[in-house]
Amino acid sequence: MKFLILGISLFLVSILFGQETYNGVIVDQENDELPGVKIHNLNSNDKSRSSIDGQFVVKAQQFDTIEITYNSYDTLQVVAGLDWKTDQSNRVLLKYATQEIGEVMIVKKRMADFNVGFMPPIKGVRLNTGTNSIIELENLSGAKSTGNAREMYAKVPGLNIWENDGAGIQIGIGGRGLSPKRTANFNTRQNGYDISADALGYPESYYTPPIEALKSIEIIRGSAALQFGTQFGGLLNFEIQDPIKHSPFEFTTRNTVGGYGYFSTFNRVSGTHKRMFYQAYHQYKRGDGYRENSQFYQHQAYAEFGYYLNEDWTISTEFTHMNYLTQQAGGLTDLGFEEDPQQSIRDRNWFAVDWNLLALKSKYEFNKTTTFDIRAFGMISSRKTIGFLGKITQTDLGGNREMIYSDFMNGGVEARFMKKYSWLEADGKASKVRGALLVGGRFYRGETQTKQGTAAAGNKADFTFINPRDVEGSSFIYPSNNQALFAENMFFFGEKWRMNLGLRIENISTRSEGFYKEYVVHPLNYDTLAINRQRDSNSVARTVPLFGAGVSYKVGSNANLYTNFTQNYRAINFTDIRVTNPNVLVDPDIKDEYGFTSELGFRGLLNDVLIYDLSAFYIFYGDKIGLAPKPKTVKKERTNIGDAQNYGVETFAEIDWLKLGGHKRDWSLKTFVNASYINANYINSKEPNYVGNKVEYVSSYMVKSGISSSFKNWTFKVQYTFNSAQFSDASNAIEPSGDALLGEVPAYSVFDFSGKYKFKKWFQVEFGVNNITNTSYFTRRATGYPGPGILPSEGVNGYLTLQFKIGK
Repeated sequence: MKFLILGISLFLVSILFGQETYNGVIVDQENDELPGVKIHNLNSNDKSRSSIDGQFVVKAQQFDTIEITYNSYDTLQVVAGLDWKTDQSNRVLLKYATQEIGEVMIVKKRMADFNVGFMPPIKGVRLNTGTNSIIELENLSGAKSTGNAREMYAKVPGLNIWENDGAGIQIGIGGRGLSPKRTANFNTRQNGYDISADALGYPESYYTPPIEALKSIEIIRGSAALQFGTQFGGLLNFEIQDPIKHSPFEFTTRNTVGGYGYFSTFNRVSGTHKRMFYQAYHQYKRGDGYRENSQFYQHQAYAEFGYYLNEDWTISTEFTHMNYLTQQAGGLTDLGFEEDPQQSIRDRNWFAVDWNLLALKSKYEFNKTTTFDIRAFGMISSRKTIGFLGKITQTDLGGNREMIYSDFMNGGVEARFMKKYSWLEADGKASKVRGALLVGGRFYRGETQTKQGTAAAGNKADFTFINPRDVEGSSFIYPSNNQALFAENMFFFGEKWRMNLGLRIENISTRSEGFYKEYVVHPLNYDTLAINRQRDSNSVARTVPLFGAGVSYKVGSNANLYTNFTQNYRAINFTDIRVTNPNVLVDPDIKDEYGFTSELGFRGLLNDVLIYDLSAFYIFYGDKIGLAPKPKTVKKERTNIGDAQNYGVETFAEIDWLKLGGHKRDWSLKTFVNASYINANYINSKEPNYVGNKVEYVSSYMVKSGISSSFKNWTFKVQYTFNSAQFSDASNAIEPSGDALLGEVPAYSVFDFSGKYKFKKWFQVEFGVNNITNTSYFTRRATGYPGPGILPSEGVNGYLTLQFKIGK
């Protein structure tokens, strides 16, 4: 027994004293440190990860095998005591995975130098193909506090922007001739989960995360978008900054002042301690607005808490809250806009939103080739509007106002499983075919309740129905259910070819149930003769299979030629159907929209000097919904106008002129050009006069161009934006109607200036002037709230931001 105890003791001592500590730093081929690299001792099964600056510490016995793995990089194995020494800092080089080298290098270079570019083919549990863009925001200059969309999205081709306000409270963007209305043609997400009111029945979002909180904005169009949904526009995903990894505490504050009484403060804390990570931020902004009667305030708050259960399994939770109140200045007639775009003839219109999101996420890596990700998400939110919605040619005589109140509730679960694999391996040689298979499922349920009726008089933001139990307009509930299965497979053939195939099956059920009231009015004195209460219900269920495919060919080391095709689908928006608009009627037989997108493109990076993306696209849009004349009335009808086609060319290029000599310099001088031509027209319509007409809110020519320069800690940029004229309805009316609902949206040009200075350690100053030339222009004629009529864009406006950051 004594010998046994002695033997065990000697064995334990040999293990204890046999282990050595190895340390060093992990870098890539550009000599940049790599954070979060997994380091696995295959003998002891111990695991760790590199820090934010690439440093690592691992314990191992002599001759233990250490495996180092990182997404998009080749796996490396080293032997302790032979390849690594204990008495020195070991510098470990990871090389890009052969068949992903081009895209990965482009992402890195873009992040460092261009702020925009293309995503790698595999990122986490996601496959990226076709046209995609990622906007890296850390070093991007511009009006971040107000979220000026002209500057933030300047390098993404083909985007048309509605400028709803000058504070970034809501964005409205549409791509390739699709409507910009509240970004409803994109599947809009935050950190990969839904943020819109109802992804099917009401896919509009009244919430936009603050630019100051974001790491990047991702836009994916083409066949890869089938992983996320059926929308024509693809995916728009806001990526919030990750918690700081190398410190238990970091504090950032950004404070901005600007024209028209604007003030904003953004404050964030973040940190990582052992296996726990966290962050929280709050943003408050207020202002008087560019126009009369357009004051506002907004609060945004976000909290994230996560924990590494082990080196393979991470769980986290995120909560988001946003509320704001804005006074709506209303629309203007064309004459009123020419006289003074800052005037307002509505002083009793208000809009309020309360948005609450909760997400639970879990990611488990079985091994370096197999990952499972699941996230559950939910939302409870509301929006309220109150005011006088009569045509802008009608005088608001006071009295009771009209109010629309909507409650949104939705929740869902989305799971993803990715497996990377190899085929045709022989004699230790690299496989001829490699691939990645992504399969997933989604369960989603949404419910919207909307009431419309008479509300309190006065001019304050008093959101109170006079008869809440029996409203004068309508009361409806809109449940929606969605189950979806999707699969995407990407094949890598040798060094140059890549092909992907995608399939999505959607089971969609949408309903509406409630009542609306019809009023019989005397033709002479307009007295109400009778009120008829009409019950109404509608239900539509359908199963929709969608298919997508794409091919990419590597031309040289950092360039790709690509093409892809994907089917699209957009369900009926029931909420729009039953909300009464005094200026617009709704076709009771309105149907879902369907179609497809195809594209051909060439993109790449040339010697770290030039980044470029050229593409041509074609979109077929069947049963497109829009406004058409209602027979025997003077009103417009929201209906399926007909079939449309959108086709065109998108180009983007940015060059760093001072790198042409091949020498590294303190100066940089870069110019970019983002230009697109889009021809969108109706090819079939139940209104014969519409065939051949242009689709509404499509600028045939859009150009964004800029020049930027940096020297040491200084950065300056001047940007130019041009949109050609657009039509506001399918009749292509050029001359404006008296009520400003119809007519051309004229071409406009805008210049923006921004600058930045970074102090050595803690401080940063940002400054700029938007719309330097004080151009008077507008991007939209609203048929209802927040108009109706012309909604002027902001004039000249300056800002100054002070940032202070400190960490432990």
